[in-house]
Amino acid sequence: MSDSDSSAARRQQVPKLSIEQGPAPEEHADEVREDPARPAIGAEAVGFIKGLGSSAWAYAQSHRYTVLYGFVGFVLAALILVIGLWATIVIAVFTGVGAVLGQIRDGDNGIVNFFRRLFGGKR
Repeated sequence: MSDSDSSAARRQQVPKLSIEQGPAPEEHADEVREDPARPAIGAEAVGFIKGLGSSAWAYAQSHRYTVLYGFVGFVLAALILVIGLWATIVIAVFTGVGAVLGQIRDGDNGIVNFFRRLFGGKR
């Protein structure tokens, strides 16, 4: 056998590579599929816990300022406990000054007008 005959024989013995195609992707392949044997999240909740989330959101929607100011108070308390009183006061002062400067640059002097009414007295 010559070199060309042996290389031809080797080429014939080498299997050809092919790409197998899997099943066609579904239209909604990115959606999470739910296991029918497993109940939905919260389906096993009972009694008090079952309606707690919906009751909390209903309260938050009807009393948004109560929830907002309660959250602000919680954050301030956490800051005071974690970084201290004076550091929290410095952060609050710089945040207030930044808000005032931002409103002045925007052309809306709401905070400045509030302090003018508060400290300006009657003229």
